[in-house]
Amino acid sequence: MSVLARGMAVLRPARLILDAGCGAARATVELAAGARVIAMDRDAEALSRAPRHPNVWYVRADPERAPFATDAFDAVYSFGLLQVLGADGNERIRRALREFQRMLRSTGVAVMGTLADFRTHDSPFRSLTGAEVSQCMRGTFSIRELIGLMDSDAAGNRSRYWYIHAVPVTDPTPLPRRRPIPRQARAPAKRRR
Repeated sequence: MSVLARGMAVLRPARLILDAGCGAARATVELAAGARVIAMDRDAEALSRAPRHPNVWYVRADPERAPFATDAFDAVYSFGLLQVLGADGNERIRRALREFQRMLRSTGVAVMGTLADFRTHDSPFRSLTGAEVSQCMRGTFSIRELIGLMDSDAAGNRSRYWYIHAVPVTDPTPLPRRRPIPRQARAPAKRRR
């Protein structure tokens, strides 16, 4: 099962979807079956090859500084963007996730797929571990599902991807850590008789 096929059930109720890092828009037309889609990518050449559809608007923009309003979208879909942004570490992934969180309504949902194929060493992209995905999302998204699926990239190469279903954290302020109670301040243990 592909990332998109698994995510369609989650995305189906959405009326306006952002396809972030859409490339040549392999998934965009499927997303537009029951919703309006804004497909965003930095690559003008890829966008020029994207298929035209009456429910799709293509925008050339940077996912780390997206030109859309706060609370604009019901859903964000992204396949392969996190691994591209993560080529030099995780900070660019975190910036994009903060933008996704900002643009999503509080009731919104995100479905993302990112490379998790650690056997492939000739890939120009970095595979992310499940722990890295969780760490990058901390404070912006709450993960509902994180599972490995086989999927195909734009060239048709099959690899293992993480399927990520997440919802935005509505209050990104972290809870204060509790200080441990010193042993001498604890109530004495009851003696057994």
